[in-house]
Amino acid sequence: MIDNYTNNSELFDSCLNLLDESFPGCKEFALNGIKYNASWKKASTPFILKEKDEIIAHAGVWPIIFMLNGKEHRSASIHGVCVKASHRGRGHFQQLMQEVMQYVANTFDSSVLFTGKPYLYKNYPYKVMLPEYDFILSESNKYNARSHSKNSDLRMLQWDNADDLNLIYKLLSNRVPLSNQLSLIHENGNILFVLNRMNKKIYYSEALKVLIVYEILDKTLYLKEIISTNQTDISDIIRLILSAENIQVDKIIMQFCPDRFLEEKECSPVLARPENCIMTSDTFSFNGKYFRYPELYCC
Repeated sequence: MIDNYTNNSELFDSCLNLLDESFPGCKEFALNGIKYNASWKKASTPFILKEKDEIIAHAGVWPIIFMLNGKEHRSASIHGVCVKASHRGRGHFQQLMQEVMQYVANTFDSSVLFTGKPYLYKNYPYKVMLPEYDFILSESNKYNARSHSKNSDLRMLQWDNADDLNLIYKLLSNRVPLSNQLSLIHENGNILFVLNRMNKKIYYSEALKVLIVYEILDKTLYLKEIISTNQTDISDIIRLILSAENIQVDKIIMQFCPDRFLEEKECSPVLARPENCIMTSDTFSFNGKYFRYPELYCC
């Protein structure tokens, strides 16, 4: 049965209790998001099954608008699918999924879901969108040579600083697409970004007016997200990072489709190992050569 979290805190809390049974830590994760204006209950539409007024099964539908193959594409992420442990094996999962899929088919262009257990959905019209790729920049050494030529104004934002939080949302709301092949361009995606990144590092450059999410591990720079209201130059971004970190790296890897930043000859695709695979409905069609879903927007 479709329901609504709006003005129903009791329903939201009951669903979170059920979700926390299947996905420990989920409730704390969702409640912490409210602190940063990333409200799960404002973005997700719940489907629930009840028995004697007790919620025994849940599935959520999270609307997402993609830039896909150069066009806007309305999709839905099916998430938080679970059945109370004491009620499993009775067909509740199938009943709930059938209702969710009917709703999604009537409302959206496609649907996606993220799972580490794709076999659970083998009887449903979803396919594993594999393989996924990272992209190694060619000639990484030239960035090392330039990295210390100028000072860097890159700083780490503070999630508990109201001005920094407002800055994050401002840039998210007015950003240019990260990729024309595949990126998120809707406010519900902004909530996903904050939920998945809260209390973790995110950096900002006033000079470039850009948010950057990256990690450096074993002398490899992993670029995970670039958020700006204007198209930025990848060389400027890398220079900022390497100068701020005062480090040289052996590899620079982009973990998203790089079509707005690089020519195909400027990078080499390598198989990625995301934590969860993305499964898609048949109406989700990616026309690019190498697929990569930005992991900061998994639901």
